[in-house]
This record gives sequence, structure tokens and C-alpha cells, in this order.
Amino acid sequence: MSKRIIKPGAIYDIWTTTKDCVEILADSHWARFLLLSIGYHRYMLDYKIFAYLIMPDSFYLIIQPGRMFTVSKIMKLIKGNFARKYNEYKRREGTVWSQSFDADIIDSLDEFKKRLDRLHSLPVIRQLAKEPGEYEFSSYNNYYRARRTTIQLVIDSLPEKFGKKR
Repeated sequence: MSKRIIKPGAIYDIWTTTKDCVEILADSHWARFLLLSIGYHRYMLDYKIFAYLIMPDSFYLIIQPGRMFTVSKIMKLIKGNFARKYNEYKRREGTVWSQSFDADIIDSLDEFKKRLDRLHSLPVIRQLAKEPGEYEFSSYNNYYRARRTTIQLVIDSLPEKFGKKR
């Protein structure tokens, strides 16, 4: 495994999968729980969320860690909290998530927009929805529509180096 680049103030595009890509998040109960866990850890670990997507076998985040916690610590706590609760509820033991996660640093507003569009298009590409706005577990509607009645995380405004939220 290559060493993760840690850059203070960086914005990261992060994605991870369940172990063996088992579609445990196809169950909306667990997708909602993961969303709530991400929101809880955001509050506790003081990081900014610019986008999110929960797919049946994976999740994606675009975040900016605060000063106290690295992207690795944030992901460890999100994944660990979810796995403990999932295993406890299912009365099982074992790994829920793949060993690691992938993360790229986003360096420009143009790159951010490309990654945001890619992230929001994944439910359509995977044929989980006909339009990105139909998919429940995505930040798409934070950018393009009014708030929904289902669980939806509030996302942060882009930092000044990128400009305002579009």
C-alpha cells in the first residue's frame, strides 16, 4: 500500500467499498445509518463535507479535514463505527469494509466540478436511478434542488480558494 499524502487544508475525493463488494448498503436502513454516522463524525471530528454518495457496495465523500484529524483517522472512525453496529445488529463477526480506501487531493475548482459531476452520475451509470436527483443517498439535491424529506446531510460551502457552492 502506498503512503497516503497528507496536505493541511486539502480537499479529498475519497471512496471505499464493502469487503468483497457485498451490497449491504442496498438496504436503505443501513444506507441511512451510514449517512447518519458520516454526519455524526463530521460534528465530532470537525471536517467539512462538500459531497457524498452511498452506493449499495461503497461510499464516496468529498471532504476537507479540520486541523485535528487526518483523512485516515476520519475514515477509520466512520467505517469502524458502522462495522461495529452492523455486526452487533446482525449478530455476526468479521470485516465489513475493504481494508483501505482511495483518496485523491482536489487542487482546483475545475477538478472539483468534474469529480462532483462524476460522483453524482454514478447512480445513473449503475442503473440505480434514471436521473441523479432521484437517488436518495447523494448530495446531488444539495446542489441542484430543494431539500428532501428523506435524510440528507447539509453540505458545506466551498472554501474561498474554490469559490462559492454552485
